[in-house]
Amino acid sequence: MSSLNVINSGLDVQSIVEQLIYVERAPIRRLETQNKTLESRVKAFQSLNTKLSALLNKLQDMLFGGESATLSVPYGFLERFARSVFAARKATSSDDSAVAVREGKGGTVGSYAVTVSSLARTETSASANFADTDSTTTGTGTLVFQIGSRDPVTITVDESNNTLAGIRDAINAANAGVSATIINDGSSAPYRLLVTSRESGTANAFTVTDSLTGGQALDLVETQAAADAQFTVNGISLTKSSNTVFDVIGGITLTLKSTTTGPVEITVEKDADPVISALKGFIDAYNELNAFASAQSRYDADSKTAGVLSGDPTLRSVLSRIGKILTMEIDNSYTIFHYASQLGLRFNNDGSLSLDEAKFRSALENDTSAVAALFLGDGIAGTEESATVSDSRVTFNSKTAATLAGTYAIEITGLARQASVTGTQQVSTLNQDETLTITYGGTQAVVNLLSGDDLAAVLGRINTALASSGIQATAVDDGYGRIEITTSGYGSGESITIVSDIDALPGSSGFGTVPVSGTGVDIAGTINGNAAVGNGLRLIGASGNPEEGLNLTISQTSVGSYGTVTVNAATAGQEGDSILVNLNTMLGNFIDPRGGLIHRATEGLNDSMRQISRHISEYEDRLDARREQLLMEYTRADQALRLLAVTQDSLGNQLDNLAKLVQS
Repeated sequence: MSSLNVINSGLDVQSIVEQLIYVERAPIRRLETQNKTLESRVKAFQSLNTKLSALLNKLQDMLFGGESATLSVPYGFLERFARSVFAARKATSSDDSAVAVREGKGGTVGSYAVTVSSLARTETSASANFADTDSTTTGTGTLVFQIGSRDPVTITVDESNNTLAGIRDAINAANAGVSATIINDGSSAPYRLLVTSRESGTANAFTVTDSLTGGQALDLVETQAAADAQFTVNGISLTKSSNTVFDVIGGITLTLKSTTTGPVEITVEKDADPVISALKGFIDAYNELNAFASAQSRYDADSKTAGVLSGDPTLRSVLSRIGKILTMEIDNSYTIFHYASQLGLRFNNDGSLSLDEAKFRSALENDTSAVAALFLGDGIAGTEESATVSDSRVTFNSKTAATLAGTYAIEITGLARQASVTGTQQVSTLNQDETLTITYGGTQAVVNLLSGDDLAAVLGRINTALASSGIQATAVDDGYGRIEITTSGYGSGESITIVSDIDALPGSSGFGTVPVSGTGVDIAGTINGNAAVGNGLRLIGASGNPEEGLNLTISQTSVGSYGTVTVNAATAGQEGDSILVNLNTMLGNFIDPRGGLIHRATEGLNDSMRQISRHISEYEDRLDARREQLLMEYTRADQALRLLAVTQDSLGNQLDNLAKLVQS
């Protein structure tokens, strides 16, 4: 038997191709690793954003004393102080059962003796007794409630609601200033309608006009009269419509609960605890941020690995800028302190913040305003755009975005005129009836003059017709016995036309059958030496000049100088040096979702991830094509090898047969 055996079996084509593709896929694996790193950085920035938001919330607890943050912080220290936690007060009452007290921000520190002689009460009226609430019917008609000086409220009672329950529901739905309920007094006919004013005090007393007819009568009768609270504070007599009093001691709310035989002492003190609590909350939030930043940027020498944000300029910038504000020098007229460290707030070696509470509390209790001014600062309010004139005959109307700030001279070269028409005849007495038609804009007035009318009668008829038609014009004697009709308005936009039904002969109005028109003239002049646009009595700065769009009204007297107009541009407010206010602005900019520092950083990473994903997709497409190509090539090779194996077998058989022939 032959020893020839070159090829034995087929190839594992799929396995060979996949191994080759795995090798060629190495760049994709590197890109996927890059994407995972970028994803980790995005998540880290999202966590950083959360930490910064928490820090901002704690900061705003100090700025706004627990109230909702506003879009802008007041510029002045006093306004900032009034809203801040530094204005917190602690109020106590020597007898809470008689006079309760609730502190607010900015309450006036001191002691107050409160004596209550009577409490405020609501007015109550009760109906007659009814056997049930929803079967026995009352009369129908109206109930009219008059609450103090308010407008009366009418309630209609008809067959759909003429029971105690129906009237109760109708009153409560009417917003009449009273509320209604049904009580059970335990009698044989136990149900009574009880109507009570919603607010206490004599100003909220009510009357009811009952116009119901038929059925059982309501017979509402007053059971409790409205009354005001009568009390004194430090010997001053006061009357209030409510037992809740918030406008006597600034920032403090008193609740009068019962009359007293002697004074109840109310004490209002500064309260350091909310300030320290808020500051500690801020410090804790900052230290969480600092610990997170340290973990994300730390390098581990043992494992030779770094945090995902190690060396990141955004993270460094955030911490650096926050630290700069917390250590900045403050200088304003409200404080003797210049650095937060003077009050016990300082950085530790690891970058965390700590507070010497005893030092801070001592400073706060000794001079609350000085401590607050260090943190709150004192800014300068901005100003709105404005304009001032030097001549009382000039009125500033408006300006446009194109109007530049500056002082501009005003010169009038031509006076504005009204539209006017004058008859041609002197009028003493009309010798026949006559009809005038006066047109002003799109409005017409028809004047019927009568034979025998003298000039005064004619002028009276014309002016009555003009007023009735809403035409702003007046008819007068021109000084020569002729009729002169003049518009109220000035300028080329004013036009008036008059026509008569008879000729302009002696004994007529003098206008004739041919329409006669008059048109006004616009004022003319210069602003800043440049020709301005006249429009009636208005002078407007022409396009292309610094005064463009400046709109003035001139109370003209003569041509000549009309002084100057000074246009003042709006100025932006200045926050001033302030730890909390400056930090509030900066943190807001950091986390602004529309373009803040963190947003820009994450968007840059997301853009890179999207680009890498596109590269991976493109590479995968090429590898798919490469896989198909390799499968075809190796399949052909496998087929060729199989054919060679068959040929080998055939040759082996032939050699075996040849050997047998030789031996024989």
